[in-house]
Amino acid sequence: MIWLLALAATAAGMYYWGRRSGEEQLDSRAPVAETAAEGGSRAAPASAAGSAPAAIPRYTGTAARPLPSLDTPLRLVLPELQRRAADEPAAACRLAAEMEYCDGLRQRLSGAENNLDNLERQLERMPNDTAQQREQRQRMADGYQSMTEKLLSQSEHCAQVPLITPEQRTAYWRRAALAGHPAAMRHYASGNAFRFAQLLDNLPALAVYRNEAESVARTAAQRGDSRMLASLAYAYSPGRDGGRRSFLTQAVQPNPVESLSLFLQLRDALPAAQPGATPEPVSPGGGWRGGGGRRGFGANGGLPPREAIDAQISALSRDLSPEQASQARERAAERAQSWTAPAAANAPVGAGGAPSPMFLFQGAVPDVQRQECGPT
Repeated sequence: MIWLLALAATAAGMYYWGRRSGEEQLDSRAPVAETAAEGGSRAAPASAAGSAPAAIPRYTGTAARPLPSLDTPLRLVLPELQRRAADEPAAACRLAAEMEYCDGLRQRLSGAENNLDNLERQLERMPNDTAQQREQRQRMADGYQSMTEKLLSQSEHCAQVPLITPEQRTAYWRRAALAGHPAAMRHYASGNAFRFAQLLDNLPALAVYRNEAESVARTAAQRGDSRMLASLAYAYSPGRDGGRRSFLTQAVQPNPVESLSLFLQLRDALPAAQPGATPEPVSPGGGWRGGGGRRGFGANGGLPPREAIDAQISALSRDLSPEQASQARERAAERAQSWTAPAAANAPVGAGGAPSPMFLFQGAVPDVQRQECGPT
């Protein structure tokens, strides 16, 4: 019964943390909403929904002030981030990323709490006649307890921090993106600023996004963001409807000539293949099959594997006329002279501490992590 007592204590901790968060949300929602309104409207002006954004300034970050330490509890730096987010793109990016991080932790805690009853029933049904069977039960209980204790420890960063609405959080991402912050541009243009479970709460912002996404994505790609270059290449591809359509895919019209030109740019930016290197397995459609059921692109310094890009180029070239294929090659050559060469950025570290793949299936990109918003 020791494992039952341990699990009960863990459940009590999850309930207490969730209850504190709920109470703080009720007490603090108005000040947070007011702060968001001071830095920018919760919903974009009506005129913005019908046009693409004006020219996006180039953000260098050289003159940016350091952001608070990532290790400082969010409640202690939240007022500073809210104040600075009105004028500093890095602070707006960091505030949005912090709120996404905390929202994700709350969801994971809720899921762990909901699964506790199932785990207890499963453990009770397991035989415990032999020492090996009892040891197996104990390992399962210990593994669950270790996972939830780690989750509770991580969640202390978000203790006493109120929730903000999905529309407010997206507004911070948008503000940083339109100010030229590279990480925020990628997160916003890819559609990662929107969560499927909250779409109906964020419809006004989605309408604005639909008219801005392509422009922001192309600007990011033009400035050397290889992940956005790949996302655009997949978004324009006529084969994009064969799988789950990303937000960016839904915001642009299919354009096979443009898709081919972008894939050609991306291939030309790949580092030379290493002699003797084992090619990664590629499906007939050009998608990479990763281990553990997670499909992503992580080879070649963070760019998609050459074999996957070649498969896309081959499929597009086969379906285009010679004149269209020639037009795509000309575009790629011209942009190679005028666009910043795609850079293979370091893979961000995910919430679990492991590096995130630079590309997910069909050109999707991982979420921007808090540390990517600016130096601390």
